[in-house]
Amino acid sequence: MKKTIAIILAAALALSLSALPVLAVEEDPAALDLTASEGLEFESNGDGTCTILSIGVCKDTDIVIPTTSPAGDTVTLIAPRAFEYLEDVDSVTLADYEYEVGERAFQSGEFETLNIIGGAPVLDDSAFSSCEDLSSITIQDCAITSGEDVFYSCGDEAEVSFVNCTGLLDDRQFQYADIVSLSFSGCELELGEYFVSSCDGLASVVFTDSDIVMNENAFYSFGDKATVEMTGCTMTLDKYAFEYSEIVSLAVTDTDIEIEEYAFSSCEDLTSVKFVNSVITAGENAFYGCGDEAEVEMTDCQTELDKYAFEYSSLKSLTVTGGSFSVEEYAFGSCEDLENVQIDCGEVTLNENAFYGCEDLVSVSICDSDDADHEIVIDDYAFEYCDKLAEVTIGDGLTELGKYVFEGGAENLVITIAGTPYTADMLNDGLK
Repeated sequence: MKKTIAIILAAALALSLSALPVLAVEEDPAALDLTASEGLEFESNGDGTCTILSIGVCKDTDIVIPTTSPAGDTVTLIAPRAFEYLEDVDSVTLADYEYEVGERAFQSGEFETLNIIGGAPVLDDSAFSSCEDLSSITIQDCAITSGEDVFYSCGDEAEVSFVNCTGLLDDRQFQYADIVSLSFSGCELELGEYFVSSCDGLASVVFTDSDIVMNENAFYSFGDKATVEMTGCTMTLDKYAFEYSEIVSLAVTDTDIEIEEYAFSSCEDLTSVKFVNSVITAGENAFYGCGDEAEVEMTDCQTELDKYAFEYSSLKSLTVTGGSFSVEEYAFGSCEDLENVQIDCGEVTLNENAFYGCEDLVSVSICDSDDADHEIVIDDYAFEYCDKLAEVTIGDGLTELGKYVFEGGAENLVITIAGTPYTADMLNDGLK
């Protein structure tokens, strides 16, 4: 996938970059002086291009990287280690820079602010790694290609934002970085493996109006009671994308999201999972073993959960309202803290053992109304061995009820289907 995106970018840059708008930076544009710095050391390549070699005699505290040399040569490379250990500088800005920033070019620099605005920069491996004083990183209106470890172990409680960007941000981009917030707005980006893994202080991750592809482990084991929000996006989360992360809430709104295997598994601090007006496809074990008595809500969503999607998760309640809801075998199996399930939507499909062994489950309500437009299918053993299950209410629209659906429930279990009461034994052979 990375190679494909790189090829597409290379082919498209020549046609699109000249028309790429430069929008305002989030801080006041009038306060950002984009006058190119003077005094840097250049080396001509003899063909109308040049390389920036070092800080030279430049004394600016706010460095703006020039795109041409004093001799008129076009800058095509900031040399590897050119600005390594840069001192006495507050900020670095690359404006409309369309070429290469060499490996470790700014490594261990002591500046606090980085702005990359416009152009099509290519950031080589570790270009800004170990810049431990960075508190603000803004990357905006760029067609960017960023190598591995570019911001590895950088930051001082940094706020990072990507605005109107396209391209590839390769593996371990911010791994071990000290960043507290990360936002994407109006972007189309691929995030590499371990993108922000082990960023223990990262508390807020926000995606807005973006098309994002995350590779495996992109947000693995990150966070400090972090919140994750996705609004108006198309999201593809590869395996283990958020596995072992310390996130407390996930809010997804107006988003088409594909969640691969184990993407949120073992996120043991999750207390709130909310999906609104979204299309949700979750693979096997997507939320396996996650949650801290979490409340899961799905409102006006088209939901498909594969096998074991929430198995062994610590959920307190599941509320589904509107849309459609289809879950495969053991999707909520052995969710031992789950107490209440309320599902009220047009199409409901619960496959075999969907809620098997939910020991604390007390009540279940599925389309509790006389609206016959509901289509409800509940397969064999769907609620088997829910020991405390005492009340089940199913409204009109039941299409199929499989065998032994409620076997092993509480002795006083009362099941009401379309107004008619049943015992679990009466339904052992199903109902059609």
